Amino acid sequence: MRIRFAAETISALVRAMRILSLTAVWLITAPLLADAPVALVEKHIRTLASETMEGRGLGTKGLGLAADYLESQLRAVHLEPLFGSSYRQKFPVKVGVAAGENNAIEGLSGDDWAPLGFSTAGSFSGQIAFVGYGIDAPPLDYREFEGIDLRGKVALMLRYEPQERDESSRFDGRRPSRWSAQRYKAMKARELGAAAVVFVTGPLQDEGKDKLPPLVNDGPESPAGLPVLQVRTSAGSKWVDLAQFQRDVDSDLKPRSRLLDATLSGMVDVKATYSDAENIGAVLRGKGKLANEIIVVGAHYDHLGFGGRGSMRPNETAIHYGADDNASGTAAVLVAAKRLSELLGRSRNRRTIVFAFFSAEETGLGGSSWFVQHAPVPLERVVAMINLDMVGTLRDEKLIALGVESAPEWKSLLDRAGSEVKLTVASSGDGYGPSDQTSFYAKKIPVLHFFTGTHERYHTPDDVADAIDFDGVARIAELTALVTARLARGEITPAYARASAAPAMEGDSRGYGAYLGTIPDYSAMEAAAGGVRITDVRPAGPAEKAGLRGGDTIVEIAGMRIENLYDMTYALQDHKPGETVEIIVLREGERLALRATLGARGAQPPPTEGHSGAASQAAAESTLAHSRSAQIRREEIAP
Repeated sequence: MRIRFAAETISALVRAMRILSLTAVWLITAPLLADAPVALVEKHIRTLASETMEGRGLGTKGLGLAADYLESQLRAVHLEPLFGSSYRQKFPVKVGVAAGENNAIEGLSGDDWAPLGFSTAGSFSGQIAFVGYGIDAPPLDYREFEGIDLRGKVALMLRYEPQERDESSRFDGRRPSRWSAQRYKAMKARELGAAAVVFVTGPLQDEGKDKLPPLVNDGPESPAGLPVLQVRTSAGSKWVDLAQFQRDVDSDLKPRSRLLDATLSGMVDVKATYSDAENIGAVLRGKGKLANEIIVVGAHYDHLGFGGRGSMRPNETAIHYGADDNASGTAAVLVAAKRLSELLGRSRNRRTIVFAFFSAEETGLGGSSWFVQHAPVPLERVVAMINLDMVGTLRDEKLIALGVESAPEWKSLLDRAGSEVKLTVASSGDGYGPSDQTSFYAKKIPVLHFFTGTHERYHTPDDVADAIDFDGVARIAELTALVTARLARGEITPAYARASAAPAMEGDSRGYGAYLGTIPDYSAMEAAAGGVRITDVRPAGPAEKAGLRGGDTIVEIAGMRIENLYDMTYALQDHKPGETVEIIVLREGERLALRATLGARGAQPPPTEGHSGAASQAAAESTLAHSRSAQIRREEIAP
C-alpha cells in the first residue's frame, strides 16, 4: 500500500514538473497576450498546433503535452477536476498490431511474407486456389470466384484490379473500384469457405521492388475472421506466372481462376497493441435547485500525429498540426469555459457544466465512447451536450449547427444567440454524425455540433495555425457561452427527439449502396466474437421497420456472415435499394431472423486500394467530407 502511494506521489510530482516546465516555456517563447478572447484563442491554437505537440497523435509525446496544457488551463480558471481528484480519465485504445512469436509458413522464409493488420490469428492448411484479383463484380460481368470451390482452400489473389491503366475499362481505369478493397476480397473468400487468404502484388504494380507491406493498424474493428497475409511478388510467381496472367486478363478481361497443384500451411500470429489515452475534464458546479442537472460542452483534442492512416496525404510522413481539426474546437471550449465562469458567477440557480476534452476521436470516437460508458456524472441528469469540432474556418459569417433536430428547442435558441454575435446559424441534421456528439445522442441526450465546414487542408500537414480565423473562433466561443449560459440558468430545457430526417449533408460520412438505417455502438467495435452491435436505429428507416432495435448485434445479412463494420458495409453495397434481405441479429442471447427492405442513400464510394501501389485507401476517392480517419468505420452512421 505504501509502495503504491509512493509511486502515485512520484507520478503526480513528475506530472506537476512537466506542467510547470511547459508553462515556463510558454512564458518565455510566446508573445505577451492580453486576456481578450481573440488573443486567448490564438494562444491556445498556436500552442496545441505547434511542432512540440507532434500533431497530437495517439502514442506521441505531443498528445501527453497537449493533455498537460489543457489541465493547466483548466486549473488557471479555477475549475474543479471532473474525475474525482483528477482532471484525467485514462482509457485503453488500439494503436497498432504486432507480430507474435509463432508466425510461420511452410516452405517460405520469414522474409517472404507478412501478416496483414486485419488478419485473424490462427493456423491454416489447404490446397492453393488462384482466383486472379479476387473480384466478384456481377454488375461488371466479371466473376473470378465463379466455378471454383474455395471450401478449405487457401485463396491466392492479386491486390488491386485488372486494366488499371485503361480508362475505357469496365473497372474505370481512372480510379479504383469498390471491388479492389482488400477487406472486401477477404470477406468474399471467407464466405465461400476459404481457409486463408494470401495476397500478392502483381509485377505491373510492384515494378520490380518485390516489397511487402508493413504490419499496420487497421482500426478498432474486429479482425477479418480468417488468416490473411501477403507474400512477395517473387514468392507468388513461383506458384503462378503473375506477369503473364496480368497481360492476359488486361487484354480480354476474362477470369482465369483455377486450383493449383500446391498446398500451403502455416500459422498467422498477430495481436493488437494498446496505448493509454486520456480524456481531460473539469466542472463548474451548479447552484440551487438546478445544481443536479448537467450540461456537457466538449471537443476532441487529438489529431493524426505524423499522418498515415486517415491522412489525405498518406505517403507523406509529416506533422499533421490539426489547427482546425481540432485545436480550434478545443480552444473555443477553453475560452467559453472562462467566459461562463463570468456569466454565471452571480446565478443563484444554475445547472452544473462539464467541460470535456476527448482523445482518440480520430480512431472512432474512442474517448467520448469511453466517457459515456464510464461516465463521471449520471448520464440521466445530462440535459444537453454541445460539441465543437472544426470551427476555425468561418465563411460568410456562417456557422453550421448540426443536431438541431435532436430537440425542438434548439433552433430558436441558436437564432437568438447567432444574432447577438452577428453570425448566421445554419441549423440542420439529427444528432448522429462523425464526431463526439454521436456518443451522447446514442444515450438519448439532446446534442449540438458546431462546425464551420471542410477545406483542402483537412487531414493534411497544411492544417496550420496561420490559416485559422481566430476572430471567428472567438465569436463561436462567445455563442457557445451564451447558449450554454441560457441552458445553465434553466431558460431552456431541450427535450430529446428522435429525428426522422435522412443523414445530415455536412459532417456526415456518406455511404455507397443500400441504406439500412442503423447506428453502430462504437464501444463494441473491437469485440472478438464478431458482429456489429447497434446502439440505435433511425426512425422510420428500413432497420426500424424490420424490427431491429438498439442493443441488437447484426451477425448476418442476406446469408453473409458479419464479423465487423467493414463486412456490414460491403454486404449492403452488394444489394440495391428496394431489395428485401434477411438480417440475423442476436438479441438478449436469442438469434432472430428479420426481413428488411433496403433504402437508398448518397453515392460516395468507400475507401479502396489506390492504383499502382498507392498506399492510401482513404485518399483515393476523398471528397473532403468531414469523415474521420477510417472513413468506412463510420459507414453505418449514414446507412
